[in-house]
Amino acid sequence: MVGMSIRRGLGGLVGCWLLAVALAGCGRSSGGGGEVVLYTSVDEPVARPILDAFTKKTGIKIILKTDTEASKTSGLVETLRAERANPQADVFWNNEPFHTINLAREGVLAAYDSPAAKDVAGAYKDPAHRWASTGLRMRMIAVAPGVLDAKYVEDLIDPRFKGKVCIANPAFGTTSGHIAALFLKWGPEKGEQFLRDLKANDVKLLGGNSEVVKQIAAGNCSVGLTDNDDVDSMIADGGKLLASPANLRDNSGPLAIPCTVGLVAGAHNPEAAKKLIDYLLSPDVEKELFLEKFIVRSARQAPVTQPAALATMQIDYAEVAKMMPRAVASARQILEGRE
Repeated sequence: MVGMSIRRGLGGLVGCWLLAVALAGCGRSSGGGGEVVLYTSVDEPVARPILDAFTKKTGIKIILKTDTEASKTSGLVETLRAERANPQADVFWNNEPFHTINLAREGVLAAYDSPAAKDVAGAYKDPAHRWASTGLRMRMIAVAPGVLDAKYVEDLIDPRFKGKVCIANPAFGTTSGHIAALFLKWGPEKGEQFLRDLKANDVKLLGGNSEVVKQIAAGNCSVGLTDNDDVDSMIADGGKLLASPANLRDNSGPLAIPCTVGLVAGAHNPEAAKKLIDYLLSPDVEKELFLEKFIVRSARQAPVTQPAALATMQIDYAEVAKMMPRAVASARQILEGRE
């Protein structure tokens, strides 16, 4: 309709040229009503059916951008930062909170007080309404069959497992947040000593949490840190391994990882984006994530899922996010042999 009116007013060739220039200069058309660009680190096989159901319900098309396992989360985060002056995404649905919190601090995410987040517990949403949680994942210790004496994070530095310990590269994904949480709980000095002990135990750095469970199931490693959904996926595929929540020796509990969703500042289609955020934060989607074994706990004050009995680590996610750059830098320096 717009293109037709331009051609009538200005004449064939000139009108078409002006329309082409206008479209080329926009990067993305604004106010298009019919689509939302979503960046997500949630596994596509989990996310896709949920998003297809949203499109069927609303008629709003989802343009999906995901990331590779090796750079899970961090690649999308850097893309959002790079596009800050001209945002290409409308919504960011992240499988962890720490990068989300830092993006919010940097002004990459905008405030939106979704009514669907009203009953999300305060620990799992931003007081300034720039993000809220769609459910909690859990950090896990995965072990090979027969390895029954590795129950705590500290067991990864036990000399009995020398050369048989694996973790995802701490520069990426939930491992970076886990290391930062340990730095915050223990203090940086003890955290760095733990990393040195891991290095001395010949820890293997792998390309992602899914690679950790693959190597354990294949018998190449005996014990490693990963996420609950990676464990369940490997078991569903016939992999032989066991797992338990990654508790600490003081029994302060494993680290729960809230999945998060937020509105990108400068979104081209904010109204449709808000509808998607409301949907992702709904109890129905949280139930679906639970049934798919992507999350293990509800983020809501009145849970829609049955929570695990084990208490989780009591930690300030915002403080962990602040600690993360230092913790990741130390981890890379120590574990990659740069010390």
